[in-house]
Amino acid sequence: MKEKFSKEIDQFIENSKLEEISIGCSDSQVFKISKNENIYFLKKAKNGLLTREHNALEWLQGKLPVPKIVIYETTKEEEFLITEGIQGEMVCSDTYLKNPDLVLKIIASAFKEIYQINIEDCPFDVSLNYKLNLVEKNVNEGLVTDESLKPEILKKFGSAKKLLDYLKENKFQEELCFSHGDMSLPNIFANGDTFAGFIDVGECGIADKWFDLAICEKSIKRNYGEEYIPKFYLELGIEPDRSKINYYLLLMELYL
Repeated sequence: MKEKFSKEIDQFIENSKLEEISIGCSDSQVFKISKNENIYFLKKAKNGLLTREHNALEWLQGKLPVPKIVIYETTKEEEFLITEGIQGEMVCSDTYLKNPDLVLKIIASAFKEIYQINIEDCPFDVSLNYKLNLVEKNVNEGLVTDESLKPEILKKFGSAKKLLDYLKENKFQEELCFSHGDMSLPNIFANGDTFAGFIDVGECGIADKWFDLAICEKSIKRNYGEEYIPKFYLELGIEPDRSKINYYLLLMELYL
């Protein structure tokens, strides 16, 4: 069955190759558009789910290497966002899986780009209270259940509700900086041996620096192995704060 888009988007994708892609976690349908030797990406979602990403991309233009907006449209039911593709490949592609030491250097460059963003005029607050409200909603609405927790987490805390209570009772002083919001490896792009840009910035904003580091650590472990975690922090030149990292790894258990 042919996908339904708006008239303007139908015109844009005419005579192009459209391929649905499924890597990553998203509330959107994502399509790769190959047109006139250029690559674009189209996201289609229920109304309201792409607004924040669109606004973030607009704010980040000229501040970080992120996709440029080509078309953004809303209807009563849906939103559509077409962006230019970023040159290069994600740092967990087959090309980079063979060279983890290079990947760690590229990731370190990506973090340095993030840390140079001035947060004084950043309009997006995604700090710990925002995140706790988000996961509390997930638990209260039954979107995250006891059964969805890892067995060892469920054994330790007893339930998703008790894990939530633990997180709320053990907040700490945040080290605020600009945060990508999902520094997993599929969202970091490289071109050769150089950092090229970010995608999926819908949860970016002001947050504790250890949240991005925890997500990235988890993704490095999944893609390259736990032995690369110490090398990751060595490349960044920082001593990992295990208590904060472990806190955010627990918080992620309540994410969708």
